[in-house]
Parts: sequence; structure tokens; C-alpha cells
Amino acid sequence: MYNSLNVDLLYVFITVAKTKNISKSSKILSLSQPAISKKIHQLEEHFQVSLFVRSSRGVVLTSDGQNFYQQAIKVLHDFDSLYSVKKSDLNAQFDKLNIGVTNSATLLYPSFFSKLLFEQHQFILTNDLDELIEKFNYGSLDIIFINDFSENKLTTEHEKYTLYSEPYYVVYSQNNPYITSSDLSLTANELRRVKFILHPEYHFLIPQIRAAFQKAGLLVPEIRQVNCFDFIHYLLSCPQTNLTTILPKFLAKHYEQIFKTKLTSKKLALPKYYEISVISNGKYPLTALIQKLEQSKIY
Repeated sequence: MYNSLNVDLLYVFITVAKTKNISKSSKILSLSQPAISKKIHQLEEHFQVSLFVRSSRGVVLTSDGQNFYQQAIKVLHDFDSLYSVKKSDLNAQFDKLNIGVTNSATLLYPSFFSKLLFEQHQFILTNDLDELIEKFNYGSLDIIFINDFSENKLTTEHEKYTLYSEPYYVVYSQNNPYITSSDLSLTANELRRVKFILHPEYHFLIPQIRAAFQKAGLLVPEIRQVNCFDFIHYLLSCPQTNLTTILPKFLAKHYEQIFKTKLTSKKLALPKYYEISVISNGKYPLTALIQKLEQSKIY
């Protein structure tokens, strides 16, 4: 039973219980509101209990929820006490870890990963998620940072914490004549005349893009993968181009800032959110790792 319950579910539950508001909790946890609701539902399903009463004003603990809250606080306290070792011991443990990360995660925590680049026993930085997952499954990596869609490929016991969740954005030239909508988000209909060039890291979006166009009764646009961000942004900046790309919001805004006179971006109307999670085999306390990450987060 316990293997199916992630500790981060309790963190989410306690945060919502304290704020009494999913929207406020979303900002504190850097998780989307749907993701938070999903985690609460997982807890309720797991323990067969109703934890909150929901209303337009927020959420309030049920009587069962109040009892569960007290137990959850105790569980997390006991969980943290398992790792009540000296800081020097924690640092010694951390220095022995083998860590793998995707390129996107490094932009969220630059100072953390720049230190790893020179200090870590083994540090792999790659766009190849399958490589990270394979090495984690075989035990040659202790901690990996991956997109949530890849989690079903994990075959070994692990702990998970979702670090970041946000929508995808369409990035395109300010002179692109094929995107004229003034709406805050872009649907398949508004993108029916464009072509997509995607970095392979986001190849999993292709089926969703196709499905969105097919559902709208539109022809599926051309989609090409290009394994070079610089080349993609060069193509997007060409005058009168109908080329676009899709990136997580933080990356879209990052490149929009760099190419502020050339590129712009809008939210893509897809239900799928981009999530980055840290996966651990338990050799190092996940709570301690999250504290290290939060100290260096820039977004």
C-alpha cells in the first residue's frame, strides 16, 4: 500500500488545508490548480475518505479531513526525523550521488546545476530522457530530473516530487502574418495556417497537436523536429514566416526576452501541462534536495 503513496501528496494536502484555497496553494507549490486537485483526489481515493468541502470561496476540511490533517503532520514530522543527521553528513551523502538532468530543468535552477557540473561524482546533462531513465532503472543514477510524461517508464522503486507545472506556449515571429488572433490563447483553428518545428525534447506533444486539429475538423499541419534551439529561433525570426515552435511558458518567455524585437508567444490551448519532477531512489532525503533547489530557483 505505501509504495503507491508519494510523500508529496501529503505536502500538497497540508498546504491546501493551511491556505484553504487551491489558487493560493498553486502559487506556493508552483503547481497548476488541476494538478493540485488531482493529488487531493488521489489521497481521497487511496484512503476512501472525503477530505475537503469545496465551495466558491475555497475549501474547508471535513471532520475526517481534520483528523487526517493531524495524522499527516505527524507522518511528515516523523518522516523528516528519519533524516535528522548532521548537515556535514548530508553534504557527504550528497557528494556521492549520481545525478542526471534534462536541459530544461537547468534553466530553473542554474546555480544548483552549475555547481554540479564541476563538483558532482557523476552528472549527466542531456536531452535524451530515455538515457536518464535507463540509467536510473539500472542503478547507475540516484536522482533524475524528468518530464512527468516519462514516469511510466520507471521500473524501479522511487520517490517523486513535482517541482514545476505550467502551460505550453506557441512561440512565433512578431511579423508572422498567419497568426492574427487577439485572444490570450491559441486554438487549432487559429493555428491552421502555420507549420511547427519542435525540439525533440517535446516530441510527445505531436500526438496531442494532431488530435487537437483532427477534433476541430482541420488538416494537421506539417510538424518537423530540429535538434538545435538556435536554429529553431533563427527560422522563427525570418520575415513573414509561418513557422512556429512550442515551449513551456518559462522557456517561451526566456527566448521572447532574448529576441524581444523579433519573437512573441501565446498560451497553447492544450490540456497537457509541462511538469518537471525530481525522481530519487531514496539514497538521499528528497526533502533536503528540494531545499537545496528552492534556494537557487530563479522562476
